[in-house]
Amino acid sequence: MSTTPSVDPQAGYRGGLEIPGWELFYRGKVRDLYRHPAHPDHLLMVATDRLSAFDVIMRETVPDRGRVLTHITEYWLQQVEGTIPAARVTTDPAQVPDLPAEFFDALQGRTTWTRKAERVDVEIVLRAYLAGSGWREYEATGRMWDHALPAGLRKSSKLPAILHTPTTKDEKDLPLSWEQAVELIGNADEAETIHRVGIELFEQAAARAEAAGVILADTKFEFGRLDGQLVLIDEVFTPDCSRYWPADEVVEGEEPPSYDKEIVRAYLRSLEDWNRTPPPPTIPAEVIQRTRARYFEICRILTGSLPAGVKD
Repeated sequence: MSTTPSVDPQAGYRGGLEIPGWELFYRGKVRDLYRHPAHPDHLLMVATDRLSAFDVIMRETVPDRGRVLTHITEYWLQQVEGTIPAARVTTDPAQVPDLPAEFFDALQGRTTWTRKAERVDVEIVLRAYLAGSGWREYEATGRMWDHALPAGLRKSSKLPAILHTPTTKDEKDLPLSWEQAVELIGNADEAETIHRVGIELFEQAAARAEAAGVILADTKFEFGRLDGQLVLIDEVFTPDCSRYWPADEVVEGEEPPSYDKEIVRAYLRSLEDWNRTPPPPTIPAEVIQRTRARYFEICRILTGSLPAGVKD
């Protein structure tokens, strides 16, 4: 792990900084999680520029991707705080207690200081269009989870309504009926709130995207509990947890282009000599640059800006 707080903006931020007094106790595909013994009820989440595809972390990064994800999430948490609060406290490194000042610049724009919430062990997935695992389920059964759907729908078809398709929080997310989700949530009133709030937030983000010529096809939320109150945790409406399509490029029966790392996945699928296991292949700089530009584009569409200090 690196012990220097400096980050080369051209190379991207891979994470793994050793911060005096802090324990780096978890490294996910994108985020590093730190804790400090003086603040047992809080966590420091750092969004890196790491890139994964097919569950393999690539050698290359997408520079500033972590800042884009943090910026979009913070924008939306501010937009929806009147509907539901969030666990996060601040995204300003200077406001994180006991964080050494020499790390502020390296972590600027990619830091979230958050309260530790009791996680609701259901992933709340909402869908407005047939895509991904929802399309595969419909193609095989004519249904989507416990929802009956009209016959004759095609890939990328609009659904009759926004549908909840919850999953477990296991290593492999498994489909749940809403009744099963309510049982796992453990409280019927909380489940009803989650259902209502999920639809409300989806409609708000979808309207914002539609006004900019973009379709929000699906998204997922994670909820937690703080002092008996439901809160949002983790990222919200980013291209990593949501599927966005250019509205004028959606054709029923075809896979629309998306505002995420699909450019990378498409390149990897074109390789005949990689079996989707480590070690990863080299990704050309041009693929990385196009992916970065796509993240920047959806960031501007959703928030009207790029993160402070980030340039094309």
